[in-house]
Amino acid sequence: MTAPTAPPRPSRVGRTLATVAVLLMVAMWGYVLYLAFGPGRADSPDQLDDPGFAVAAQVRCDQALDHIAELQPASQAPDATARAATLDEANADLADMLADLEAIRPDGEDGVLVGRWLVDWHTYLGDREDYADRLREDEAARLLVSPKKGQQVTEFLDQFAKDNDMPACSTPSDAG
Repeated sequence: MTAPTAPPRPSRVGRTLATVAVLLMVAMWGYVLYLAFGPGRADSPDQLDDPGFAVAAQVRCDQALDHIAELQPASQAPDATARAATLDEANADLADMLADLEAIRPDGEDGVLVGRWLVDWHTYLGDREDYADRLREDEAARLLVSPKKGQQVTEFLDQFAKDNDMPACSTPSDAG
């Protein structure tokens, strides 16, 4: 009978390589977290340099939302025609809001960013208007939101509003 042999010990090179691999992974995740949460985090490309527009827009959007909130909720409309009429009123409020925001649009690069955002808003408003028209013909109609770069245009509207601290300027939830 032979004596049992001890299991082979890992080589010093193997242990060193494993230690280096673990240290590299820890360093990589430290760098990722630094970029995500630390001072290395980049500002959003949609963030305005001058917060003046965002402050004024927040006030104007809030006024529009307050008026829309006074309308009959879509879930309480007696039929699709009444729901479409309520949407028409809300859409008119949003169109007025967009006209007011266009009037205070800043100059320069901020103005370019705001202009793109307003174009997206007009696209979304067109979607809402189309929805109201379709509701008059089909009570089962649904709001169809235009795509942009593989997402709904509302994703871009809401992200711009978030990046510039304008929560009232996000898309309203009254149409659903």
